[in-house]
This record gives sequence, C-alpha cells and structure tokens, in this order.
Amino acid sequence: MTNDQTVMVHCTCGQENPLSASKCSRCGKRLVAGMDPARLILDIAAAATLLIALLLVFLLDRGNSTTTDGLATSPAQVEVLGGEQMTANPLRLAVTSSEFDYDDMGKLLDTLGSGYRYTPILLRDLLNANRLRQYDVVFLTCTNLDRSWLGQRLHGDEQSSAAAAEKRELKRQLQESLGEFVGQGGTLYVSDLQFELLEIAFPQFVDPGQQVRGEVQTIRAQVVDAGLARRLGPIVELRFDKRCWRPAALKGAEVTVLLTGTFETVDSRRVTMPLLAEFPFQRGSVIFTSFHNEAQNSEMELELLRHLVFATVTAQVDATVKRTLVRGGFSPVERNLLSVSTKEQAITQTYQCRRPCALQFVLGFEERGARLRLTVTAPDGRRTEQTGTSTVTIDVPHAAAGQWQYQVTPLKVPYQNFPFTLTVGEKP
Repeated sequence: MTNDQTVMVHCTCGQENPLSASKCSRCGKRLVAGMDPARLILDIAAAATLLIALLLVFLLDRGNSTTTDGLATSPAQVEVLGGEQMTANPLRLAVTSSEFDYDDMGKLLDTLGSGYRYTPILLRDLLNANRLRQYDVVFLTCTNLDRSWLGQRLHGDEQSSAAAAEKRELKRQLQESLGEFVGQGGTLYVSDLQFELLEIAFPQFVDPGQQVRGEVQTIRAQVVDAGLARRLGPIVELRFDKRCWRPAALKGAEVTVLLTGTFETVDSRRVTMPLLAEFPFQRGSVIFTSFHNEAQNSEMELELLRHLVFATVTAQVDATVKRTLVRGGFSPVERNLLSVSTKEQAITQTYQCRRPCALQFVLGFEERGARLRLTVTAPDGRRTEQTGTSTVTIDVPHAAAGQWQYQVTPLKVPYQNFPFTLTVGEKP
C-alpha cells in the first residue's frame, strides 16, 4: 500500500495527516518521518527494554556456567586433537587441598590433559552436600588432618559438653554429606591419612581390628587384580617415606582388594594387609589407597598412580557393567582398564576361554564425546563388531574354548587419555 491518501498518520491532537506530511495540518506539530513523535518515543523505549532483557538473559546464562570459585563447569568443551575439532563432555573433578598436603594429586592430573581439569576445594567443603553435588569425582587427598581447620575441630578438647556436641555434629555432617555424594552416584578417592574421614563416613566398611600404622620403608607389593597385574606385573615396589601411613583396613564381601603388602608397623610388628581397595556404596564407589603422589616417584609408581586416576574416573561405569553382567547370569572373570589419546591408537588383547560357555565382552565408557568400536575375533577367525558412543556389548551365546581376541578402535577421542574398561564375563 503506497498511496498517501490511503495511508494516514494520526497526530496526538487527533488530526489525520498524509504519510508524506512533515507537520500536522491542524496543530502544526512536527511529524518525524511521517510518524507521531510521542509514538516514536514509546517504540524506542519498548525496544530499549527488550534489549536490556536480552542482555540480562545472556549474562545470567554465562553466570550459570561457572562455579562459586569462578572456574568453568560447563558440560561441554571444544578441543582439537589430530587436526579434528571435537566436543567433549569431561568429568567434573574436585581435589581437596590444604597447606599440610602430602599428596599432590592436582600435579598428576595436570599431566593427563584437558579432560582432567579440576576444581580445588577445601576440607570444610566436605561438610556441604550441595557443594559436593557439583562434582562427579572428589579426590580426598592425604593431608595432616590434625592441623587442618576440620581436624582442629574434630580433635578439639572434649572437656566441655559444648565441644563434645560440636564434634558429634561435625561427624554427623560428614557422614551425611559424603554418604549422599557417593550414594547418589559420585566417586570418592581417599588416600592414606584421610582414612580417618572414611571411618567417620563409612564405618560399616572399616575393620577396627586392623588399625595399624606403617613405618618408613619400601614394600614389594603383590598385585592381586588381574587387570592391574597385566599393566604393572605381579610385583610393584612402593616407597613409603613418612611414618604412620594407613593401610586399607577394610572389611566386607563387597570390598575388592587390588594390592597387598607385608610391612613393618610403627610398633615393630610385621603384618600383611591390603594397600589398595575399593567398595561400592549405593549408586557410587569409594577407592582407598595407602600410596599416593609424592615429590619423587619412580616410573612404575607413576604408572600405578595414573591407573588409580583412570580407575577413579571410570568407577561408576565399571560398577554398572558389573551389576549388568551379574544380573544376566555372567561372572566377571577379567577386567582391563585402558585409555586412548588418538584415533590411531587401537588396543588389542586376548582372552583364553578354557571351556565352551557363553561369553560377554563389555566395553564400558560414558557418553562424553567418544566413539569406540569393539571387535571380537573367535578362535576360528570369525569377527563381530559393535560401535557406540557409550557402553557397548558383544554376546557370544555358544563360545568355543580357545584364544579369543578383542580389539578397541577409537573412532573419535574427545580428549587425551580417554579411559574405558573392557570386561569379559562367562556363563556356563
């Protein structure tokens, strides 16, 4: 519609004016670009209000992608590996810190790449269930708890009823917050002197009759877990350079021991006890290690520590795989914990099936931007393949005795040292 006689502009005085008019024919008021100035001002005000609202939404959205520490916790990050841009969904990791730390887990995580970025938290944050809920994994690293803020309160003078009541309340809060974190699917890594907090939070798994402390020494530890033995060998030498370190004094059918050792206690006894163990709790998992990251570690010790990190961040998916196998009537007979950094890094291993049975090969990993292919080759050369962006399973209902080969081929790797598990289950 372009005719000035049909398109009219309404002035505030009530006069109708042609679209081309610059002034009102009745009152002489100026019309800007054929529009009523009052109406133009209202339109400009409305547009400004909309722009401000959009800006507020943008700023709030950015604010939701950071923690109270100002560290990004956005579920996705972009990384370029091998010239290919990838979107990753890394784990949300937290590492406790204090001025009395003996275990520099953060330094080790820094060497593993962007998928292992972490948020430092304080021991007092362990009392805050809402704070812990922000993370998938919490590394509760070795520190002298007695001299920390939390330790001073836990070990304070109980002469007064008020001090005793405060200690009971602290223990209740710790049990509640750590129990909720693990119970809702979180993974808790606990090392050495932090065993005391394990006693408070999960007393049902602690063996009070094995409360000993180790002397400074080097231990030839036996690798009990078959998957870890494949990686490290049957024996690994571990150096404990501080007195009063804590062994894994745990009990219960659900506790899995991975490493044991014979050592001298501070009261000159020789005992054999677990040094590395794990247990499930409701939907989550707890891993305890007597050994931890020190200023000086041998290459073998560093390899064990890297394995511990991978075991910690895959603990939840590993527990799910085990439960699924058991429900299906399978017994998990072999578990391997592996990692890849590039698409070209295929991993091949073998499994010796000693009698005809049903086999299940489970490649366990979470949906975090990876795409992996599992290939299983029978003794007669027949191959089966399955590809996925999270856990994939290959069933062999009538498996022949003999050597089976399985290969994991990374088709897409979201970040370096991407970890996964490969579990073989047997059913008669």
